[in-house]
Amino acid sequence: MFSRQGFKGTSTRDIAQLAGVNEATLFRYFARKADLFWAAAESRLNRLKLGRELQKGLASDRDPDVIVPMLATFMVENMSEHPELMRLLYVARFELPGADQVFREHLGPIFDAVQAYFSRCAAKGLIGDLDPTVATLGLAGAVGAHLNLHQLFTGSDEPWDAQNAAPVYAQLWLNALQQRPKLEHK
Repeated sequence: MFSRQGFKGTSTRDIAQLAGVNEATLFRYFARKADLFWAAAESRLNRLKLGRELQKGLASDRDPDVIVPMLATFMVENMSEHPELMRLLYVARFELPGADQVFREHLGPIFDAVQAYFSRCAAKGLIGDLDPTVATLGLAGAVGAHLNLHQLFTGSDEPWDAQNAAPVYAQLWLNALQQRPKLEHK
């Protein structure tokens, strides 16, 4: 309910009714509505983990031609298979204090691993000399924005074709990351 209606638009009465309990029972487990929200958000965030092969590839600085497709697949699959997680993150960011801490705790390790990988790749000349933070945020932001625009323009909550979208994103980002700055001619 929080992911569909937002924090303010979701009542504890509606949650209790959906759960098949009375509101007093709900408050025995969650003292505040915000506690219930964070429990819902964290239950989904706890499932968001980089696969072992991707973790090893990032840590060992495997070639971007291998890692970027794996990253694209990870992002596309997670965002398309769990759209409620993305909506909960938006709700948290705009409606609740404390979102930064939760984001850092759950998403920080993933962000840090990808950002450090891009930084090392840039230093080795495997990708262009770019800001690794911008590259990391750009990849995640592009996939997230595209999913939301897909839903907006098609009017459908049906998942997009993740199997075909991931390779397209991988190629787009490989092209962007591997571009070298053009030399100025005077």
